[in-house]
Amino acid sequence: MNKNILIVDDDKRLRELLKDYLTEKKFAVFTCEDFLEAKDILSFLFFDLIILDRMMPSGDGIDLIEFIKKISKSPIIMLTALSEDQNKIDGLKIGADDYLAKPFEPEELFLRIKNLLNLYDNISNKNTKVSFGNFIFDMSSLELKHHNNLIYLTEGENDLLLKLIYKKNNIVLREELADQEFDESELRKVDVRITRLRQKIEKNAKQPQFIKTVRGKGYKLICDEI
Repeated sequence: MNKNILIVDDDKRLRELLKDYLTEKKFAVFTCEDFLEAKDILSFLFFDLIILDRMMPSGDGIDLIEFIKKISKSPIIMLTALSEDQNKIDGLKIGADDYLAKPFEPEELFLRIKNLLNLYDNISNKNTKVSFGNFIFDMSSLELKHHNNLIYLTEGENDLLLKLIYKKNNIVLREELADQEFDESELRKVDVRITRLRQKIEKNAKQPQFIKTVRGKGYKLICDEI
């Protein structure tokens, strides 16, 4: 695949396992054992994708994500402990593109890497149109069309649809879809906005074909390949 990947994790065994596995998948893999080392290497090398542990003895992964976002547009996959739900949410809110709870199967990580790289490649190639059923959404003009007829979307609905498209066919947490620091009332606003968006694109909003509910987690948009 000729893509460069950086792995930041203080677990030496995991770093070596992932490096061996992803090298077999034809990636060029670099590893760091702490955040300071990662910042040094990120200052002079470009990576197509970065994998980092959320919590390490050297600091909080949130700080590293903020640093990465200032200097790079590389997608980020955050690793978290299984019980660290709030850590997942914090990372996604600050700019991580995906997360994976430990322990995990290397193949699952590989599939998530492929999905993210394909998405970013498509965006960089300016192929900005996404289709689902007879609907086409243009991410550059923020226009949704059905059989060439323009469907009006509010600013909030456009933002919601973009967030779902960025993780097409994958779960997007309700917390990711919230506009701001959230509480239960903010999450209910997300549900209301989803309902209104469904009314514009689904034949039957109560039995959605495109925007699926993932109970207890969030939503995902079922769409065609970009």
